[in-house]
Amino acid sequence: TRTGVGHLMSISGLHVTMIASLAAFLFNAGWRRSPRLMLHLPAPRAAALAGVCAAFAYCLLAGFGVPAQRTLYMLCVAAWAIWRGWFGNGTRVLALALGLVCLLDPWAPLSAGFWLSFGAVAILMLAAARVHDGRNWMRDAVAAQFAVTVGLLPLTIALFQQVSLVGPIANAVAIPVVSLVVTPIAL
Repeated sequence: TRTGVGHLMSISGLHVTMIASLAAFLFNAGWRRSPRLMLHLPAPRAAALAGVCAAFAYCLLAGFGVPAQRTLYMLCVAAWAIWRGWFGNGTRVLALALGLVCLLDPWAPLSAGFWLSFGAVAILMLAAARVHDGRNWMRDAVAAQFAVTVGLLPLTIALFQQVSLVGPIANAVAIPVVSLVVTPIAL
């Protein structure tokens, strides 16, 4: 808590999304190798379905807690958007996911994780629209980290009455280590 990396010690939405993305990427690559499969179902749709199935399996393995459920529902809405052809409207997907989470778990808005997770996704979407040019991944990562830190600062203070001053630096180290080393090894 003092370092601001407590979100990584739970089943983070980042980890569920990472597993879903990896499954979707691998499934997409394999699916595109078969013209016969491509005639029956386009690769992006097949990959979206594989990603949701992988996310569901990971959530089950992780105990299907509320944060994991929220991420799974958000991924389901994103996959549904891919199936419907809504590729360019992330705010619609986020709003639908928020509605689905509230419909399936009416008590979700009472938890800090609800506000922090949806807030972080909204801030990351806004930051990506403003700073991402794809040419400098390090600058984009630093900008995203800065945006989330500053954007969630008022909410963090309101919910927890404290903020970690070393959180941005600790997260800059901990997020890649936990996401790219610890989680894959644990799996």
